[in-house]
Amino acid sequence: MILVTGATGKVGRHVVARLREAGHRVRALSRDPARADLPPDVEVVAGSPGDADASAAALAGVDAAFVCLVGDVEAGARPFAEAIRRAGGVRRLVLLSSSAVLHPVRHRIGDEHRAAEELIGAAAPDATLLRPGPFHTNSLWWAKSIREQGRVRCLVGNNPGAPVDPDDLAAVAVAALTSGEHARRRYELTGPEVLTSAEQVRVISDVLGRDLDFEVAAPEEVVATFASITGDRPAAETNVAALHSPRVPWGRTNGTVERLLGRKPRTFRDWAAEHAHLFR
Repeated sequence: MILVTGATGKVGRHVVARLREAGHRVRALSRDPARADLPPDVEVVAGSPGDADASAAALAGVDAAFVCLVGDVEAGARPFAEAIRRAGGVRRLVLLSSSAVLHPVRHRIGDEHRAAEELIGAAAPDATLLRPGPFHTNSLWWAKSIREQGRVRCLVGNNPGAPVDPDDLAAVAVAALTSGEHARRRYELTGPEVLTSAEQVRVISDVLGRDLDFEVAAPEEVVATFASITGDRPAAETNVAALHSPRVPWGRTNGTVERLLGRKPRTFRDWAAEHAHLFR
């Protein structure tokens, strides 16, 4: 049995699908099982990584676990680490972290993921850490304004980045969940090409056959926007400084996905073509 947390998310849903295709039994931890909309052969149990009791129960009888934390990832990692200790017997664990931990500019997102790695790693010393940068699906942040206004106002700056397909991340996760050769490894994962935000918008424009306007929001405006959502202005300031820094660690490709999977990862253009309906 393999446990998947975040099973209804952008990466977790692909992890579930790939595990099922390979013939593995899957258990999913969901905050709302009634709305999880997972295949009937997936055992869905109620709870979240932030609930130590529910997580420990979900880990009972499990050989491997995929852990995806959302929101305050440090706060979620602490009770899940306790659940790992209580349950015991989990031979393989894969944590979806972030390459933000490698950013030379200290910021809250990086600090939270770094703390989560340490907490989960202390409870599961053989854990595999996946450290992706931005996902192809991050461009869905722009979908509403593209559909309604034909424009993108970008909050994350216009630095070069190598976005990765969530399904490629899932393929790497499944490899690590089903083979002991990835124990204690830390994988920084990128897509196959470097694109700025403006270049991603041009790809979407080409796919849609429609001109799109692009502009970058000023950092001060982005800080105010993030602070209004979280109520934490100091965190918003450090996060925006990191996102707008020219030293983002995801600003180049590294070939790790291709090396691990034996094939090239999917390009942003191929992903955008498949999901063009979401922008129309």
